[in-house]
Amino acid sequence: MKKIIFVLWVCCYLITSWTSCDLFNNQDTEPLYKSKIAWDSGLISNFFQSHTVYEDSVYFFERPPGYDTVNIYSLTKINAETGNFVWRSFMFSDIVFCQPVVIGNYVYVFLVPNIVICFDKSTGKNTAIVQVDIDNKNLEIGWNVTAHQQYLYLELWTNGQYFVRVDVNEINQSENIEIVQVIMPEILWEADTIEVMPEEKRYFTAKPVIHNNTVFTSTYNAHARVPVELAGFNIETKQMVFYQTFGGPEDIADNIPFPEKGAGVKGNPILINDDILYYLSTSITAWNISTEQQLYRHIYTSELPQSKRFVADSLQPVFYKGKIYYTGGVSASQGDYRNIHCIDATTGELVWNAIAEGSETLDTNPIIAHDRLYVSQHSGLRVYNPENGRLIGVDRSFCGAGMGRNVLYKDYMICVRIDPNTGDGRLVAVNVGK
Repeated sequence: MKKIIFVLWVCCYLITSWTSCDLFNNQDTEPLYKSKIAWDSGLISNFFQSHTVYEDSVYFFERPPGYDTVNIYSLTKINAETGNFVWRSFMFSDIVFCQPVVIGNYVYVFLVPNIVICFDKSTGKNTAIVQVDIDNKNLEIGWNVTAHQQYLYLELWTNGQYFVRVDVNEINQSENIEIVQVIMPEILWEADTIEVMPEEKRYFTAKPVIHNNTVFTSTYNAHARVPVELAGFNIETKQMVFYQTFGGPEDIADNIPFPEKGAGVKGNPILINDDILYYLSTSITAWNISTEQQLYRHIYTSELPQSKRFVADSLQPVFYKGKIYYTGGVSASQGDYRNIHCIDATTGELVWNAIAEGSETLDTNPIIAHDRLYVSQHSGLRVYNPENGRLIGVDRSFCGAGMGRNVLYKDYMICVRIDPNTGDGRLVAVNVGK
């Protein structure tokens, strides 16, 4: 099932990339920008969203030297200040498509279907191999994993859908990898166990978000046949302390052309700032967490102006000076929606949006530093004034990853730069300082 979803996602991504065109900008009149490369690691990644920055180090899935196969990885550590190589793990394949996670002295990597590999973050030595399962159901780990304190928060699914947490203190970090340890996680939320039609199944796919000792996640239903459920659980008591439903069949009944389904396998729709929870998907919704009052919900339709029909597809939305910034879909139809968005956090209304020539759906995230917004994508590195959306400039020589990840480390934007001739993505740092 997961492989089918992934294939469909890739196909949709390629189709969107092929059909996209310049609807709003003329390349000849765009101001130019020259990127300042702080360092180029020279190391190639097979998964352009994998890099995790922790303290002064970067951990990512590298394509090992001498290999050109897609499904071959090693966990590699480099220095975030210099880009210098530190260590490389043994090779593995069949990863769960999420970033490596660091807790304490160890780095955790997730393999299909439910394997966690542990590495010493100082030396790169493999210290444990763990299977996470419930009652030998051979469940699969979801694509979004969040670490907090000694816990990994994640989804397990296949013959049942569970939102769980794993206490990494239960893992025996002994470097004896001949024995695969089996851990039963704590179940925080379980989908209905009764038999339901496949189109009514729910999945806990949203990336968990931690706020005020509470972990939040939400459900996804591919057909919008059941409402989206958004819930928060107290980390200490494991009790549900926040719960809302919205979208789904209500949107279908109202003939909304883009009914809310929730976040898919790679979704990161939840953003929390100042005790307000924002849910960014096919609709834009906000709640006061303390009162559970819904502050607003914007449902975008095909009515005019069509350019306001924009969908979040962001790896990580950004809150900056009362506004929310994220990337999303793109259309090849005149007057339709764009792929870089800014909305007013108080009202949820559109402030500005933009699109680049030859751009595609952006499954990435913007970076804001020193009052400038940076988006790295295939058509170049683009720089905007975040307040009004004015294009400061574009570096067309910088081919970024449309399905990439931009991580702000001090005055560096750590991201993947693609060689347009080979398609190889190298991990680099762009100086985004003053």
